[in-house]
Order: sequence, then C-alpha cells, then structure tokens
Amino acid sequence: MILENAKLQVDNSFYRYVSSTYVSHALIGLRRQVKKDPQSISLALLLQELVDTPEVLSRTYYVALYEGSTIEDRADKDFDRFAVPGAAHIDPTLVERDLQRLRDVTTKCEKFADKRIAHRDKHELKFLPTYNEVDDCIDLLNELYVTYLSMFEAKAMDTLLPTRQYDWKEIFRTPWIPAAD
Repeated sequence: MILENAKLQVDNSFYRYVSSTYVSHALIGLRRQVKKDPQSISLALLLQELVDTPEVLSRTYYVALYEGSTIEDRADKDFDRFAVPGAAHIDPTLVERDLQRLRDVTTKCEKFADKRIAHRDKHELKFLPTYNEVDDCIDLLNELYVTYLSMFEAKAMDTLLPTRQYDWKEIFRTPWIPAAD
C-alpha cells in the first residue's frame, strides 16, 4: 500500500511501530523453532532427534498411512522422497541437510532476537537482519513444515501460510479519522 501511494511514503512513528511489532513477533516465533535446548519443543530439536534416530520413521509406518486410500500404490514411491529408495527408514543425511539449512538461514535473525528482543545485550550489534532475511526465515520454516507434515502424516499441503478469504485491505479504504469540517 505504501509503495503504491506516494503520499504515504513519509517517515512515521506508526510505520515504525508496525514494523518493529512485525519483526519482533516474527523473530520470537522463529527463535522458538530454532533453539535446541532439551527443555524446549522446537523444529530444530525435532530434526536433530530424527538425525540421531532415523529408524523412528520407517517405511512400514509410512506405507501403513496410505492403507485403504485411493493412492495406496504410491506409498513406497512417496516414502522414497525421504529415504534411499527401498531403505527401511528415512535418510538422516536429508534431515541433517534441512537442519543445516535452518541454521544457515536463521542464525542472523536468531542472534538479533536473542540480543535485542528476548534480552537486551549491552554490546552493540555488528549486524541487523533485513526484512528479506526475516522473510527468508519464514519461507524456510513454511517449506520445512510442509515437508515434515508429509513425512510424519502422509498429508499434502502447499503452505502453512494463511489463505485470506476476504478483502483484508478493505479497512484501509475508509478514512480512519474523518477530515475536520
């Protein structure tokens, strides 16, 4: 909206508030998913557990999820996306690669969340994540969720992101503060 309307392209405390709220909310959620503390529940910890114990996701378990469905004959082929073809369980190197991608993409944002949002570090930051880096983190979490949902439950999903079924911009088409008479 701001990019499409030159009148809105001014420095504004409301924009800064919305921006900082978005970043802090997104990064705290991201931080929650990348911590590997054994006391936490996170995607990173789950992936590490899969790397360490790949046998918990077996071909037998996965194929059983297809039983009675119209695509039962695809089960083995679908499982091969997560395993060496014909292997008895998932390939931990594939999970390790996803875990490393998660680390690579999220490190800068996680450090920012640790040092500026969750806590206030007394040292100056040497870096600030960009909006594109925050969006890349969200995109990767979305991709990994879709992949591992399929691995755990044999369910197909394109995205975890919401599909709006209404015009969310409608509220911005009505002046919030009427002009003074």
